[in-house]
Amino acid sequence: MATTIPADDVRAADESAWPKPSRGWLLVALLALASVVSQFDRTVINLMVEPIKAEFGLNDTAFGALQSVAFGIFYVIACIPLGRAADNTNRKWLIAICLLFWSIFAMASGLAKTYWQLFLTRIGVAVGEASLTPAGLSMLSDHFPPDKLGRPVSGFLMSAPVGQGLAFIGGGSLLTALTGSEMLESGWLAGLESWQAAFILIGAPGVLLIPLFLLIREPARRGPQVDQLSAKDTARLIGRMWRALVPMFIGFAMVLLVAYSIAIWTPALLQRTYGWNSEQIGWGFGLVLIVFGMTGVLAAGFASDWLAAKGHRDAPLKVACAGFAVAGISGVLAPLMPSPYMALALLGVTLFFGNMPFPCAATSLQLIVPNRARAQISAVYVTFTTLVGLGVGPTVIGIMTDFVFQDPAQIRYSMSVVIGCAAPIMVVMLLLAMKPYRRFHEEMQG
Repeated sequence: MATTIPADDVRAADESAWPKPSRGWLLVALLALASVVSQFDRTVINLMVEPIKAEFGLNDTAFGALQSVAFGIFYVIACIPLGRAADNTNRKWLIAICLLFWSIFAMASGLAKTYWQLFLTRIGVAVGEASLTPAGLSMLSDHFPPDKLGRPVSGFLMSAPVGQGLAFIGGGSLLTALTGSEMLESGWLAGLESWQAAFILIGAPGVLLIPLFLLIREPARRGPQVDQLSAKDTARLIGRMWRALVPMFIGFAMVLLVAYSIAIWTPALLQRTYGWNSEQIGWGFGLVLIVFGMTGVLAAGFASDWLAAKGHRDAPLKVACAGFAVAGISGVLAPLMPSPYMALALLGVTLFFGNMPFPCAATSLQLIVPNRARAQISAVYVTFTTLVGLGVGPTVIGIMTDFVFQDPAQIRYSMSVVIGCAAPIMVVMLLLAMKPYRRFHEEMQG
């Protein structure tokens, strides 16, 4: 029987009566937990590069396609219709249903017997996870006033580096523990490889979050536009705002391109260049992700709110642009370092400043877009940036390693070239976006 998402019958709220902060921060916590679960699943596969390649006889290009094509392309295909659903239906139900969907397919990844079966399960994970960001950001914008939105968005989005870091630490330890474990010789995991068992164990916890989402209250929609917008109206709105949105989308796509390239290929870099094993990679890279990635996101939220309080209408773009300029320099140098510890140190700098644009991007869109278009335009943003970032970045690195440098050990040069090309593009694009962005911000906020 088809599942029906309840209609969103919540009326526009009195602008003077924002929800209690405690309710808003509870939502931040739940969204962050769901994001950690999703990041855990999509990240731990990066520790499985060599066993999956060996199991199915793959090269780097074919493995990269699991993340770029199977996950990335179908993530973006699902994002816009799910964003439209978030603008026109009950958002907590949408997240709960999609959470169940991606948890099932995450566990099914561990039962794959062929490359194409694994490819299909990653598509299922991508479709489910595509709902979380647009629906979550839309709900947060109805819980917090515009001048206080930066920190809650940072609280939600900092879960990405935390989830990635925990995935590397816990996933590396889990894979090491499962290798040669008696659990794979008897019981319900018998006959599975260690990487397959890891997928099943990692996918299960997401189901536990579903009742918690169903218990929270759907927030009333706020802002000057509360009537439903058709797809044509939304497209017309994007066309009117293109001078700000197009360079923003291109610039933030470069951020995602660098982020996915680092997340997906750093384990291979540490293994091939420095000889580290999965547990060393998990603890080393995982701790760097958690500490520097999380603090970078939080710092951006505080910096953006501080600049906004000083009257800078383009505060999110300024913080994002400055941070990523630094990240581009350190990101080019990190893979070229002579020792793993020097590489991780520079990766820490890259992750701190390179994660600053994420809450800035999310906040900036919520501040210039009408309420009933927020999730849809956020979904267009996620679609475009993921298509470029996940669909292009990791695959280009694999292609360069296989066909340009023709040596898996030279992956360090592929990573350095890609980061070095992406960072200047991002900075130039956001500089172009600032003037029209200020105009649209003034129109929306008054």
